[in-house]
Amino acid sequence: MHPPVLTDRRSLARRAATATLLACGLALAAAPTLARTSVADESTPIAELMPLLVKHEAQLGLSDAQRQALDQYRKEAMPRRIALTKRIRELRGELRLAILDGAPAARRDELRQQLVQAEQEHLQARERCVDFVRSTLTPEQFARVRQWYLDGIQ
Repeated sequence: MHPPVLTDRRSLARRAATATLLACGLALAAAPTLARTSVADESTPIAELMPLLVKHEAQLGLSDAQRQALDQYRKEAMPRRIALTKRIRELRGELRLAILDGAPAARRDELRQQLVQAEQEHLQARERCVDFVRSTLTPEQFARVRQWYLDGIQ
């Protein structure tokens, strides 16, 4: 048996933890202002070549210099791209709720402009990626990647 003091402390700690978890759950469930997002909130990239480069690296016969350049580009660009697509999902969720909840037009306009700006940045990042891939690969390699991409979206 445990001494009564330890049992009381453990019991109090369990009750406090349970109450905290319950309060957090209720707060989240009751918070209609939280923006809901879904995978559908991610816009389809205009062009997305990096997954194809990874998948078909051996078929392309990349040189060590090409492989290093592409790895470095991915390492630098990926965190920015992930943050940007996360921001787009968040903005779409916020705008969705603003529209559904009848938020003032000024707030909806603000969110819409932020979303347009984020989408434009995403498009430009994808365009820079394609330009980088084109400048890194040989014309023959790029033609293969281009065709794989087009075949995949049809």
